[in-house]
Amino acid sequence: MTSRRIGEILMQDGIITERQLNEALKVQNVQGGLLGIILVEMGYLKPKALAGLIDTQR
Repeated sequence: MTSRRIGEILMQDGIITERQLNEALKVQNVQGGLLGIILVEMGYLKPKALAGLIDTQR
């Protein structure tokens, strides 16, 4: 079973836009770190939503 990436899940669920995902991926590329945490820090995702997504991803 292949787990889906958090960015894919968030876009498919309409939680973030492609533009927001791309911005967060640019930050991740420069600074490193986990995409979910970056999205929370950028204000695109709430911490509780991230926790729920991590459970979904498993």
